[in-house]
Amino acid sequence: MNARYEESVARLDGADFYTHVLELAGAGAAAVPAVQASMSHSSWRIRRGCAAVLGYVDDAESLRRLALLTRDPKKKVRKMAVLSLGLGHLLRKNGAAPIDAVPHLAHSALHDPSVRVRRVAVSTLLLQPPARRIARILRKILATENDVKALRVAEWGLEQQRKRA
Repeated sequence: MNARYEESVARLDGADFYTHVLELAGAGAAAVPAVQASMSHSSWRIRRGCAAVLGYVDDAESLRRLALLTRDPKKKVRKMAVLSLGLGHLLRKNGAAPIDAVPHLAHSALHDPSVRVRRVAVSTLLLQPPARRIARILRKILATENDVKALRVAEWGLEQQRKRA
């Protein structure tokens, strides 16, 4: 691994972590080993930064590892992982989706104990290409969710899905 990238990963612990996220994301594949090695770091801030970096990566293995962070014990890490998975196809240069993020987003939207993580998951589900399965997930969210904001977003998303269909 490159020591420069390891130092950048270590700086993900600071308040200005987005600067280092963009630096690591700009480095591309060269920084991926350092980021992957730090995904199980004891500091949740570093794990959160790693989740942010992996949203920019085109590597399927890295994205599968990112999906594992949606189950992290710390809600801020889970929220960033969900956000990175959901926005990934917009962040990546080629716009490709090496893995299917919808099952991970759906699980977080339906089962995460944190309302903030569920809200982010519902919102990012709306950014996925329209499909019947997303409409089905949104209907299930409407039937099971208690949070007013998440319900409002799910209702709006279901309406948009109907318009696009």
